[in-house]
Amino acid sequence: MNEQEYMNITSKIDEKYVVEYKVIEAKRNITLRKRIRTAIVVAAALAVMVPVSVIAYSKLTHRDKVSVYYSEEGVRNIEENMLANGFTVENGKIRLTVDTMMCDGNYVEGVYTLTALTEDAKEHLDTHSYYRSYIDNGDELWVSFMTESMLSEARTENEISYSFRCPMRASIIDDSRSTRIKFFEDIYYNGFYDDPDDLRDYTYYEGIYFDLISEPNVPTKTLRSEDGTELTLSPFSLNNLDKYWDIYLNERYAEEMIESVVFITTDGERYDFFADLGISGMFSASNYFSSEFGKDLYLELEGHIASGNFNFRFGTAFDVENISGVEINGVAYMEEKNEE
Repeated sequence: MNEQEYMNITSKIDEKYVVEYKVIEAKRNITLRKRIRTAIVVAAALAVMVPVSVIAYSKLTHRDKVSVYYSEEGVRNIEENMLANGFTVENGKIRLTVDTMMCDGNYVEGVYTLTALTEDAKEHLDTHSYYRSYIDNGDELWVSFMTESMLSEARTENEISYSFRCPMRASIIDDSRSTRIKFFEDIYYNGFYDDPDDLRDYTYYEGIYFDLISEPNVPTKTLRSEDGTELTLSPFSLNNLDKYWDIYLNERYAEEMIESVVFITTDGERYDFFADLGISGMFSASNYFSSEFGKDLYLELEGHIASGNFNFRFGTAFDVENISGVEINGVAYMEEKNEE
């Protein structure tokens, strides 16, 4: 894989942050697996929440492409725990498939795939845009509140799979109402306009959409530092999201450098995630991707821990039941134990 291929990320992710890094040798990887079993464990009592008309499948439709974003081990656990979504809609030109969608209460994220059904539609797969609206009446939110990224490994001639993430709360989101992602193509021209529909072309994306789930469908833990900062740990990420977060909030904070991430297991063992992957650190709004030794990991870091909008995506899935805390830059965020 050459450097240009690594840089094949959508415009919503700054290319300068895409870095290739080395992973550990297989022997050490086996040893670390004994410390932390990287698996999604969904409690039997916790039902998988999916929107109306969505059918849960036990197998991912685009398994190889989903593994680019969640690793081979991650996709096995997605399937085992019925987190393969399977919602499909098409219009004769393009088919959209929601391969997986996971919600931890703060964010909903997953992978969707666009498939060209005609020869001419191939050129329109990576030119799409989207907006977020309320399902009950179609009112639009003034910003999409969704980010996506695409890696070249998740692309073929007539099909592209994208990783996406949406915050579930913000100052202008009515989180009592379900929302929908609708697709279109941008029409660019110079001049003023009154109606945003004037800038939308639905020729290839008419009727292409998917509904966001609004309830957690994975187990989570609340971790807290000594100063009271809370982070939500889910199988796929570590994050926080303030109810009153707005899209400009992070501009008030300097760029944050995460130099170390150490998971602390329930039996007190420590797993240095960055050292395992050979990463010296990550800046806010950065991404890392590696495909060596079959250990594919695609990591994303956005926001500032203190901003109320922080999300560190692991690129795989951990068993949160076996994790009691995470140490970031030497600051411990621990699960509070209930005293009997």
